[in-house]
Amino acid sequence: MHDFELHQFKSEIDLVQYAIERYGYQRDRRESSRASHVLRHSATNDKIVVRKAPDGHWTYFSIRDDRDHGTIVDFVKARGRHSSLGHVREELRQWLGTARPIVDYGVPFVPAASAAPRDGRAVAETFAAASGADNSPYLNTRGIRPETLRHPRFAGTWGLDGRGNTLFVHTTDAGAVTGFEIKNRGFTGFATGGTKSAWQSAARPTDAAIVLAESAIDALSYFQIHSGQGDRSRFLSTGGAPSTRQMEILDRVFAQLPSGSRVVAAVDSDDAGVKLASRIEELARRRSPLTFERHSPAPAKDWNDVLQQVERHYIRSLPARELSRSTLDRGR
Repeated sequence: MHDFELHQFKSEIDLVQYAIERYGYQRDRRESSRASHVLRHSATNDKIVVRKAPDGHWTYFSIRDDRDHGTIVDFVKARGRHSSLGHVREELRQWLGTARPIVDYGVPFVPAASAAPRDGRAVAETFAAASGADNSPYLNTRGIRPETLRHPRFAGTWGLDGRGNTLFVHTTDAGAVTGFEIKNRGFTGFATGGTKSAWQSAARPTDAAIVLAESAIDALSYFQIHSGQGDRSRFLSTGGAPSTRQMEILDRVFAQLPSGSRVVAAVDSDDAGVKLASRIEELARRRSPLTFERHSPAPAKDWNDVLQQVERHYIRSLPARELSRSTLDRGR
């Protein structure tokens, strides 16, 4: 019997990105290529090779242990020390921001009328309680300055919770809160009970472009790097490879853009970025008044890599306690 959820995990979650963000691996650029990614873990000395198989599933194998290989499910079970497949599913659902699938037992399923709204309110209230911050020490170590975080363009789009995690809120094209990404040193997650839609900056009537990045951090980095070019661009991120539902949201967002607007794909310089840029371009081309551009961060992998080079003196000027806590972490 085909397990759609496992197929979704194996194909929709970029194992390279997941290993870096969730488990602290680093990509060896000298040994990697567009089709084969070599990842190392400085603390465990683990070394793996990650590829995408012809069936669309992300796969890996360990250089150190011939028995250690498989898909993201095997990767998480081994490194997360999960005792069951159910626990692996829970971790990967949190990353995708999806709920546990409803099993069809051949009888009609009628959800409680208040269940979805209650979950939605709880997620929105949790983010609202965290949205009063004006700076993020973690984002500073990534080269993002307080001035960028305080810019009116990003007001209300991020916050800090009581543990110091940075939260990036996801909303629909209608502005409804659906969840939030959770970012910190060595950890990336998504709000329990939430659903991924899109992280979006403020929109203005004078906007002439929309910039799409693979993460909110890359979007903020792009903004900071290009701030000298004026402020007529809005920003959007789906927080990784977009689902079908997220692509539908993008389509509706594109439909509302003023005629002649530019759609800019500021995605990563890797295979996943190439594929995502193609999907964005195809969507934009359906809206004939729009134009499409791809702004590649090459030779860097992503725009935050570029920003950290530009802002290396600023990063070094930060308090030593912040830098030391982020030395081993290069999670997105």
